[in-house]
Amino acid sequence: MNSQPAGKLVNIDYLRQISKGNTRFVEEMIRIFLSENPEEMRTLEQAIDDSDFEVIKAGTHKLRSTLPYIGLDRFVEHEVTEIEMLAAGGSDINTIQQYFSKIRQVCEQACRELQPAA
Repeated sequence: MNSQPAGKLVNIDYLRQISKGNTRFVEEMIRIFLSENPEEMRTLEQAIDDSDFEVIKAGTHKLRSTLPYIGLDRFVEHEVTEIEMLAAGGSDINTIQQYFSKIRQVCEQACRELQPAA
């Protein structure tokens, strides 16, 4: 479960498609991801440490809507969905922690990949 995908994770084809060629929009979305995702990861990690299932559920719900913009849903959609479901049920913090570990690794790698593009 903790294996990190090999190679490049980021795929902004979807972002380019919805931007209809507006490179400024693509750059802005990448900038927003780079500024917000690390904070979202810290908030989610703290909520998991505190077993705050409402914050966990809200945080993963937000991730589910933002990760597809840069193609990360291909790697962690299952984990994000599972965390959201477990948090809704208020249970299994250990499984949530395991899933979150993979999500954090993928997001950190994506941020490293996107850094020069910003």
